Amino acid sequence: MPKTYRVGIIGTGGIARAHTAGYNACEHTEIVAAADISEEQLSKYKDDFNVTNLYTDYMEMLKKENLDIVSVCTWHRTHRDIVVKAAAHVKGIICEKPMALSLSDADDMIAACDAAGTKLAIGHQRRFASQHKKALEILRNGEIGKLRFAWISSPPPLVGWGTHVADLARYYLGNVESVAGQIDFSSRRESPRHGEYTEDMSSAYLKFASGLRTLFETESGQHRLHIFGEDGEIEVMVDGDLRVKTKGSAEWVKPALHRENPFKLEMDEMVAAIEENREHLSSGKEGRAALEILMAVFESSRRRKTVNLPLEEKGNPLEMMVKAGEI
Repeated sequence: MPKTYRVGIIGTGGIARAHTAGYNACEHTEIVAAADISEEQLSKYKDDFNVTNLYTDYMEMLKKENLDIVSVCTWHRTHRDIVVKAAAHVKGIICEKPMALSLSDADDMIAACDAAGTKLAIGHQRRFASQHKKALEILRNGEIGKLRFAWISSPPPLVGWGTHVADLARYYLGNVESVAGQIDFSSRRESPRHGEYTEDMSSAYLKFASGLRTLFETESGQHRLHIFGEDGEIEVMVDGDLRVKTKGSAEWVKPALHRENPFKLEMDEMVAAIEENREHLSSGKEGRAALEILMAVFESSRRRKTVNLPLEEKGNPLEMMVKAGEI
């Protein structure tokens, strides 16, 4: 029987509340401390969740609290440093998406956790949602026949929101072999909260190792995956319902789903990964693979050609283009 794992939260803003609900629903975890640079945020978190061990320095929390697991719920650009520094202090880290803003940062995070024997998971909790587990079952059972094409879409920005769709596409369809992408950066935006450049829209063709070709776009605002097979099709919303057409039917059918909190299942999986000494279903390596697709869209736009994976460029190609005045 697993013990009760001591949990610390780093960053107590909006997404930390979803993590907190997940840990509170997991019978083997207890949140004992939280850290945030904002004393106001810490005070709100204390009032809402009755967590009394509070820190404005997460390293002080890590040194004092004998934690087993931490959630990193801070802004994107901070993920690399926090995960690298936390790795030696805990058994498991759940880092919010996107994993990082470059492949080199992602590699540093994975290397630090591997060296410490720490399980790293990236917050693609939608892998655990009932509609996605059911869609994966339908695909594996061959219920829509041989796959012909897929259309996947997300609201912009690509890194902030497209990461979920990129991860789910790999979850369903396997590894990506090449990417041909283009972005629009007309408004030249920089996120005031996250301190990163964000494109207005993007569009890309992904070629999977299986040969399947997929259109991936962000301008539509639709957060979904639509997969076409020779005998039917699946449409699954990233947050929401699943509907299916199978051979011989012209009507959409919505399969029955058993809904559970995907954040709770994500935390359950972390406990199991630690107990069984195995990778988390949404491991750091899986998170890096999703990030590589996003960076490949930028790199394809920068180089004006199809790029093959693994991607040679380990920096952030969008940031590189902006700083070089190329876009």
